[in-house]
Amino acid sequence: MTKPTPFHVVVLALLLLWWLAPGAAVTQGQQFEKSAPTPANGHSLYLPVVADNPAQLLPTPTRTATPAAATPTRTAIPATATPAATPAATAIPATATPAGSTLLTAWIVSQQNSPIFTDATVNVQQVTAKTVNGTAYVCITTDKIPDYVHTTTASDIAWLNSRPKAATDFRSGQTTLSAGSQVLFGADIGYRSLGCAQTDKGYGYWPPGPKCPTAQNAERCFPLQPAPASTSCKTGLGDIGAWVNGVAVFNWGDGFSYNNQSVWQNIAAALEAYDLDICVGHSAGGNYHHHFHPSCLAGQLGDDGSAHSPLYGFAADGYPIYGPWQAANTLAQSCWHTRNYDDPASNSGCGSAGRRTCLLVDETDLGKGTVAASSAGPTTAQSVTSLSGNLFVAISGIYRQDYYYDASCTAAGGAALDLHNGHSHDALGYHYHVTVTRAANGDLVPAFPYYIGPTYAGTLPAQSFASCGGNQSGPPGPPPRPAESTHPPTHE
Repeated sequence: MTKPTPFHVVVLALLLLWWLAPGAAVTQGQQFEKSAPTPANGHSLYLPVVADNPAQLLPTPTRTATPAAATPTRTAIPATATPAATPAATAIPATATPAGSTLLTAWIVSQQNSPIFTDATVNVQQVTAKTVNGTAYVCITTDKIPDYVHTTTASDIAWLNSRPKAATDFRSGQTTLSAGSQVLFGADIGYRSLGCAQTDKGYGYWPPGPKCPTAQNAERCFPLQPAPASTSCKTGLGDIGAWVNGVAVFNWGDGFSYNNQSVWQNIAAALEAYDLDICVGHSAGGNYHHHFHPSCLAGQLGDDGSAHSPLYGFAADGYPIYGPWQAANTLAQSCWHTRNYDDPASNSGCGSAGRRTCLLVDETDLGKGTVAASSAGPTTAQSVTSLSGNLFVAISGIYRQDYYYDASCTAAGGAALDLHNGHSHDALGYHYHVTVTRAANGDLVPAFPYYIGPTYAGTLPAQSFASCGGNQSGPPGPPPRPAESTHPPTHE
């Protein structure tokens, strides 16, 4: 991309002053472009399992360190783009607002076509400043097709070939990859992609079930000056934010529940473990997204744990989302924990070993006790079948109702996060973190609520693409399929 001249910078400054002036109502503004980054290779695939439980749902490969990559160049934005600080709030400090220039310059912008999806450009295509009814926004226009490149390791290949249904998930019973293969986003790795027609771009990249992503041509607007929430607003289904490459951020759920009764709601990181690509993403209605730690984005941004993580994206409320590292070799800490159903004396359980028969009166205060659930969930020793026909042991953590928040954890400060999975420190202001834990073998294991939530820290503005969620379950799906099923249903 051509670098701006001093003349261009002056013009940008004048335009931004006009956009952010009181009463201005701008519907189209200056586009800010930057060069696309050089993807980093070598990060390993990992199987998501639930946090706070030492038991692994299934074996995970040994994770190799992600090599550092150059941080994408950001175009300088005049200081006049920075809004005033957000007024003080009880839950969020007055320093909570990130600099406006951060929101303007964070995005990875590229006009290049995807090598696989030739009808879609990769990453964000346009960044525009707008003012609507006196509120300043930064809006991105994107097809939401990422520019991921993954270089496989020996452990990746072993994990792919050890899938419980590898014999039918792959056309030849195993992946066509070998260690050291460089895989472009959407390239055929040998899957029988039942969610994509044989002729579709992306066939063979996704396991049976998920549909191929399509160019969404969507606009997403973020408030330039986030405001702390005055009322509770749950993250809902669909987009709740965007990564800096424009890919959609989804919340913890897959829209389904145990026996379709809307009581025990599925955690996507657990029950969709075998429905994801090697960058741990898939599409819903063509909308490609991540539910938890976007490992290929981490590699693209060179986030290797040697310092505080870089900016990964923004939530719909305008607050930034950083990667999992609070500092060098120190992970940000979620203060949400799994309930202990196995100990009858546990104040988070239901009084009978292994039974899911009760719900917490208040998930933020265990002292308020439990109430009988309208329908029981599976025991912690029982196996449940996912929509794609894979079996999982129902240990604590596979359902939304398996979690509670520990305020004393947050009070410890440091790397500990608050109710919304965020905190404020240094010059960063208030921000969310991607949350993971480290397994004994070094793997990074996704940790609820994964990045935002289960409620937003900020207020969703009138121009928001997201909305406050209620019941997280979608329409009833088909009944669980037998474990021996060779043709799982197409799903999202």
